[in-house]
Amino acid sequence: MTTTARKRTRPGPSSRAAAAGFTLVELIVATSIFVVVLGAAYALFDSGRNLSLRAEGHAHLYQAARAALKAIEEDLKGAVMPSKGYDTGFIGTDTGSPDQPLDTIQFFAVNNVTMPRSLKVDAAHQALTRPRIDISSVSYWVETDPKKPAHGLVRWRQSILTPVTPPSPRDEDIEEVAPEVVFLNLRYYDTTNGWQDSWDSTQLNKLPMAVEVTLHLQGDWRKEPYIEKFTSRFFLPVGAVTPARKTP
Repeated sequence: MTTTARKRTRPGPSSRAAAAGFTLVELIVATSIFVVVLGAAYALFDSGRNLSLRAEGHAHLYQAARAALKAIEEDLKGAVMPSKGYDTGFIGTDTGSPDQPLDTIQFFAVNNVTMPRSLKVDAAHQALTRPRIDISSVSYWVETDPKKPAHGLVRWRQSILTPVTPPSPRDEDIEEVAPEVVFLNLRYYDTTNGWQDSWDSTQLNKLPMAVEVTLHLQGDWRKEPYIEKFTSRFFLPVGAVTPARKTP
């Protein structure tokens, strides 16, 4: 009987690897690639999220600036020079520094239905115990004390006037216009001197033709404050068409 010897073949390295699964090197390479892809995906997501948050912050400041500028514009549209008994002048004061302006403005404006009204009405105003006229004394400034009930850009409108120096405003009478405003810069224009940093109608005997308003609003980005500026120019109808008041 002839015995046929069968030759046994041993599996090669590739056959053993296929039978045993992935090698350590392959696992390390695959893990490294996965980590890189995951890191890139997270970076892309975080970048998009940051852009979205920054856009939301900018939109908030834009809306606050737009509302504040609209309030100032409506008041300036009604600016007038009333009779001597009531008029303390259109006064624009240049204060603060060039980088951190804290200008103030005070003027008289006609009370009309288009002008924004204060949200605060107390019993004294409703009682009508003092004489009213169709003109209000309007003041704008930046209240830097955050402990005040109203801070940022604020407005005081006094609608009950007498021919005497008006009293100082009470905290409860001051209206908060935009708490995000930290600085306020104002300039005034007439054809004689161009743009000026201050204005005093008691000396010039006239109103400016236009007022340039620059609001500095503070936002917060990753717990770091930043400043954005918004500027508009408003023409005063009375200042543009009315001749200067003549002094006696």
